[in-house]
Amino acid sequence: MKKPQKTQVYKYLIEIVIIVIGVLIAFYLTSWGNEIEKRKTEKEIISQIYFELGDNLVDLKNDIEIHRNSLKSQLKIQEYLDNQEISSNDSLMMDFYWASKDEYIFPNTSAFENLKNTGISIIKNDSLKNLITLVYNNYFPRITKENSMHPDISNYLNPYYKKNFKINRNENIKYDLYLGDSLKITYPRNFGGGIKQIIGYIPINNEKLKNDEEFRFLISEILWFRIYKINYYQISITNVQNIMKLIENEYPKTIANTTYKK
Repeated sequence: MKKPQKTQVYKYLIEIVIIVIGVLIAFYLTSWGNEIEKRKTEKEIISQIYFELGDNLVDLKNDIEIHRNSLKSQLKIQEYLDNQEISSNDSLMMDFYWASKDEYIFPNTSAFENLKNTGISIIKNDSLKNLITLVYNNYFPRITKENSMHPDISNYLNPYYKKNFKINRNENIKYDLYLGDSLKITYPRNFGGGIKQIIGYIPINNEKLKNDEEFRFLISEILWFRIYKINYYQISITNVQNIMKLIENEYPKTIANTTYKK
């Protein structure tokens, strides 16, 4: 009787071992499948981020050129206020115009929102994960509309401009705005149907303007606003490019068919 009992115990033990092994295999296969699905989701989101940042990079580069152009105009106006010789009245007329213009990025953030909803931890590369978070949560907000860092330059100057400047109406005066190496916008811009965009602001009283401390103060203030904006635009451009390079190195197959001029 004892022998059959031992055999029965061994049988039960073997069955238990088989069940445990089966459970462990099933658990492993489930985890393996979940990891495959997780990595697939990661690659899909990374691809979305790459496309999104590529589009945002184009806007960033165009905007920073407008800010740089406006900064040059502000410096020429400062020379004018300091009684230094200005070579062209027509050019200065355009400088008054550009000095009063502001520019903001309106970034597409849908891919980043998708990443947040999925869980930022899905990105395995910590450097990439941290840099993406920094750009979207810190740098972009500083150069978007209605940020609290500095006032809108246009809104800051417009009350003074409305009282002390008149609008250029001479469509024979040409002005070329260069956005990077490949895009040039010539003013006046002809939209067809007799609609033209003519730019330029002309001081109502040149002598009064040059001696107006309020105007000098405004120009001095917006100089710092502009430098701040250019600085954060450049930081954003550099970091967006760094993110895209990291993605290209870490996920070459995922973005193989995507090309951007960086």
